[in-house]
Amino acid sequence: MSKNNKTAPLVPDGPIYPELKGRRALVLGGSRGIGRAISERLATEGMHLAINYSRSADIAEEAAAACRERGVDVQLIQGDIGVESELKTVMESCISEGPLDVLVNNAARGLERPRSASEQRTQHLHKTMDVNLFGPWFASQMAIPHMQARGSGAIINLLSPGAWKYMAGYSAVATSKAALESLTRYLGVELAEHGIRVAGVSSGWVEGSDGERAIRDEISERVRPHVPSGRNIAPEDVAAVVAWLASDQTPMFAGQVLQLDGGFDASSWRAILED
Repeated sequence: MSKNNKTAPLVPDGPIYPELKGRRALVLGGSRGIGRAISERLATEGMHLAINYSRSADIAEEAAAACRERGVDVQLIQGDIGVESELKTVMESCISEGPLDVLVNNAARGLERPRSASEQRTQHLHKTMDVNLFGPWFASQMAIPHMQARGSGAIINLLSPGAWKYMAGYSAVATSKAALESLTRYLGVELAEHGIRVAGVSSGWVEGSDGERAIRDEISERVRPHVPSGRNIAPEDVAAVVAWLASDQTPMFAGQVLQLDGGFDASSWRAILED
């Protein structure tokens, strides 16, 4: 196991949650960035996978190969989850191959370019909502009957602190994630009696993610000095929380959202007061 210090996330060499072995997860947007880290971590836990991707088959094949090296079965499914007909095909293809124990709603549309809320383009707003809100919503609706029939399951939504905290130029994504956070709570309450756990992971700035390419390096440098833990969040940090939520260790989670940011939000006034 790698050393847990200020420069590296804790990455296990083997499974931590043995109950996950042999179960099956669908990771929407699971071929790159945070999604790939989640796929690889669940594979390390022994879970068979369906990995959804939208564009690059080559990148998806690389992710699948990395997961198969861990001894699990991997199904690759192409489809834009922001297009309802394609999402339906993705879900049907996944479910036709076997049981679905865990749904990870990771696929997301990021910034087109930083714009104020009053300047957002209609086309971008619709597409952002289709991918970031309606995609996870419809995917959950299609997964629920299969989980409900088995009396168990987990739905894990990837969220953003922009849902509740102002971030300049981020209004389209932030609003879509705020709605998804609300949906997380509603589904969590409604599905708890059926043995289906619904939770969210709201991570701070993730260094090494695949989003916001144009400004990624700049923001990473600006955020890092203000994270009390000494480094930015890594994709593997998010994956570790997702694996925990997928396991049987969180039976009382029903609509909760976990904040993962290395203490950034809790110390947000420190930089101002110490200047």
